[in-house]
Order: sequence, then structure tokens, then C-alpha cells
Amino acid sequence: MRVGFRLTALLSWAVAASATILENGQVRENAYPGQVQTVTLDDSWRSYPADAPEISYKGRWDSQHISWWSAPGIKVEFSGEKLAVNFGPSTIPGVLVAYRIGSLDWQFSNVTADSTYQFVGPWSELKDGDEPIGKNIFEMRVTNWGIGVQIAGVAVAKDAVITKAPTFDKRVEIIGGSLASGQFATYETISSWSFMFANGLGNVEYGITAYPGVCLADQKCYGGQSRGVGWYWHRASDPGSRARSIYGHEPEHWDVKKEQPADLVIIQMGGNDHRHPNEIPGRDYYHAYVDLVEDVHSNWPNAIVLLMSQWGGFTKQNKKFVGSTYYLEETKQVHEHFKDRGFVYYFPTEGLLQHNDINPKNHLTDVGHVKIASHLLQWVKLVLRWNLEPTGEVQSGTAYWNDQQEY
Repeated sequence: MRVGFRLTALLSWAVAASATILENGQVRENAYPGQVQTVTLDDSWRSYPADAPEISYKGRWDSQHISWWSAPGIKVEFSGEKLAVNFGPSTIPGVLVAYRIGSLDWQFSNVTADSTYQFVGPWSELKDGDEPIGKNIFEMRVTNWGIGVQIAGVAVAKDAVITKAPTFDKRVEIIGGSLASGQFATYETISSWSFMFANGLGNVEYGITAYPGVCLADQKCYGGQSRGVGWYWHRASDPGSRARSIYGHEPEHWDVKKEQPADLVIIQMGGNDHRHPNEIPGRDYYHAYVDLVEDVHSNWPNAIVLLMSQWGGFTKQNKKFVGSTYYLEETKQVHEHFKDRGFVYYFPTEGLLQHNDINPKNHLTDVGHVKIASHLLQWVKLVLRWNLEPTGEVQSGTAYWNDQQEY
């Protein structure tokens, strides 16, 4: 890693990672429940290196165990009453991670480079009443796409062990831009429709290959991104400046055929192609979309591919708000192009959102993300006939209610 970049990143991303969460302009109380402390590993711990086969890496990680794209994470099954994660030097200071045991509510903690944090301890309530502690599942996810972590190892109590967590039979892949990655949502990707949908399915594996600013068309887009999402889909790292500082414009190749094949691939693209200064012509968008679907199908021939229409903004017309859809006809034409082959479906988002589901940054509010995720879950249940197996997934930080019956 370049030294100049490292110093600049330490300053700029540390500020970003500690940003204040606001609720309608008011500071959220206890915005990051679950902050954990650093710990020094002594002879009371058993340590496992980053490449231990017992550690399951979720999403995209490169050969140095550096996280990329949206909501990458790790998952382990462990015994004993404590667990810690050691973070390497390429961890950006102040990264906010979400973590949980089993399918309980997500907790949040900031972490930094060259440090070890204890996520599980006496406070974790591992026992169920007087029942002895057996094995539990620990899961951790990075909340932001632009700042990541490097895993250096996992440690548990000296008399405990970690084992590989069970791998679910089904897998979902989501490809998109800022709307899929949860930009400007409360907890970013952890509050996104893509994350809530994937977790809401229950027992499925998933990857969210989404990054703000990326275009479907294979050309320069926002933020210095040199290629389209189809090119980056075959790369371990994302299109961001952090990746370019490490790998330049030649990131590590990602062999999609070596990972678990997806059963369902959801593609939501078009917002960045449509906006100034990109303004990709409709025919170019159409051809890029066809190429991406063909690429996905050639690598995962048994996957269902779902094309999600790309909503735009709302305008007030007389006494109502009217929504828009980017590349509506072109996306339908892509669906029609593949219709006879039987593996491509179309998911219309028209009518699912209203103007107040769009935040001041022209992205979804948390409620907007919930709406999209909820409708997608029902689509999968009714169309694909998947049995939903909910395991307690909740939208983090939305336990609001009114305990007064009159004002």
C-alpha cells in the first residue's frame, strides 16, 4: 500500500466512520450499541490465523484477507465464552462493523488497524437459562463499501475451538450501485434492501457486489471508475479509490466459478448510467445489460436472473406526486430478449415507493429500503416458490412506537 494514500486515508476515513447518525435532524441516542474494547491475547486464548479453514469469508475478500464491496463478512462456529477478532494493518481506522451471535439483533462497533477486539464475553448471554454453553455462530459484517477491514485472525478461549459454520444450500447474488449498497441509509449496507432481503430469506448465502457510482455501461463513470460493473464483477476488489491505491487499475481477478454458484441473481442498474455527466444512450444501456446477463448465465447456468426496474425521482403534478423510471423500455426489452430461454424475470418497482421514501440525497430512506425488501421476499415466495425461513432478522435501529393512546 502506498504510504501517501495510507496517511491521507487515516485522516479522511476516520472522520467518515465516526459520522453522526441523525433522525429527522436530531442526533440519535446510543447510535452504535455494542461497542467493544481491545484486548491483548495471552495464554488464556487460542488463536487461529486469517487463512484458517474454519473461518468462512462471506462476500468478496482478496488474497490478503482485505474486505471489498458491500457487506463482506466472516462467520465462525465457536465453543467457549469468549471470541475476539484480530484486524490487520490494511484495516481503515474507525471502520464500523455489525456483528451478532446466531440470528439476534445486530450490534455495532468501530474497529481499527493492528488491534484485537473482543466481541464475545461474559456480557453476551450465551446461556439459555441454566443450560450449558454449547456451540454458537458468530457473524460480522462491514457496514460501509468504501472503508474496509483486513482480518489477521480469530481467537477463542484456550480450552475452546472454532469450527466452520454450516454452508446453506442456496445462494443469492445482488449486483448494483448505490441503491443496492445502501448509500445514505442509516447503517448504510446493513440498512439496505439488498441486505435485508438476503437476510430475510433465512438460510441462504449471499454476496452484494454493489458499489456507489458504478455504471452498467463499460466506460468511465463516477469517482474515477475506469470500467463498467460487468468488468468489475470478475475482480475481487471494488471500483473505489481504496482499491485503486492498492492495486491501481489491475485488481486481483475473481473467479466466480470457484465460489458457490448463485441460485438467484438480482441486477439493479441504471441510475448512474442515466445521470449527468454519463447520460448513457438507451441502446448502449440495453446492449451492456444483455452482455451482463449472458456473462452471469455462462458462469452460473442454473441461476435465475431477476431484472429490477430502476426508479428515479418524484415530481409534484397538481395534487399528486408522480414517480419516474430510468431505462424502463430498455430493461423490458432485455427481459423480452431472454424471455424464451426461461431464466430471466422482471421485477417492476413502479408503485412500491412514494416521494417520502426518497431522502434529501435522492436515495431511499430506511422505510423505502424495507418496502423494496419486503416485496422482493414475497416475489421469491410466490414466483420461485422458495420456503422462507426467517431467523429473526430485523431492521437495525427501527424500534419506534407510540405508547400514548391520545394526544
